[in-house]
Amino acid sequence: AAVLDGHEQRLCLTLGALAELEATYAADDLTALVQRFSSGRLAALDLMRIIGAGLRGAGADVADGDVGRMQV
Repeated sequence: AAVLDGHEQRLCLTLGALAELEATYAADDLTALVQRFSSGRLAALDLMRIIGAGLRGAGADVADGDVGRMQV
């Protein structure tokens, strides 16, 4: 869960959400995706995409751009 815009929101990295992130980052598989994120360097855009995928995995109808305007 995360508090976004003052409301607790559920995030869920479903298989669909993970597949979305694989496609977004042109990762061949989950191992490549893990390697990308385990480098210890995440950009704000990465966080927007991860949070957006988690929100959509939990059933929210939200675009990554919407996430970028939310207060955390």
